[in-house]
Amino acid sequence: FDMESYFAREIARRIGTKEEQAFIAGDGTGKPAGIFTPTIGGEIGATTAAVGTIAADEILDLYYSLKPAYRDKANWIMNETTVKALRKLKDSTGNYLWAPALKQGEVDTLLGKKLYTSVYAPEITAGARTIAFGDYANYWIADRQGISMKRLNELYAVTGQVGFLATKRVDGRVVMSEGIKLLCQKAA
Repeated sequence: FDMESYFAREIARRIGTKEEQAFIAGDGTGKPAGIFTPTIGGEIGATTAAVGTIAADEILDLYYSLKPAYRDKANWIMNETTVKALRKLKDSTGNYLWAPALKQGEVDTLLGKKLYTSVYAPEITAGARTIAFGDYANYWIADRQGISMKRLNELYAVTGQVGFLATKRVDGRVVMSEGIKLLCQKAA
């Protein structure tokens, strides 16, 4: 059993999960400022007309709220429950807006743009910012490079175990808010 490879993979997975959470929903206090965070994240591009729902026209409003210069490289980010709601949306001619990937391993698209999901993106609730659409080159990540690791022998000695503590220093922030637009749900 290759213990070193196992620890490297598991630590990388756990740190990656925490980074995703911070880059998506971090409040900027002791962690990165997330894309969906009010006042320091992306700009509101459109607001839904009703509480708890999203209409096809509101997706189009969000899409066109982003300037063409950013739209070329833009992608969508949202929660899977939001994806579920969007898969049911149709345009005025009855065609689905959603285009599932044709091959396994490819990314689904919405209005011709790639769509990524994150469990940390807000769900559809009153006042929430639920969909991000933008060029994420406008979100900068400062990565200190490297993971520091400590072996904790004494802490778990009574039970015959060894603990490991891994840390990594990163920061993130939207630097050009006009390059990332958010769909805001109508407040209750």
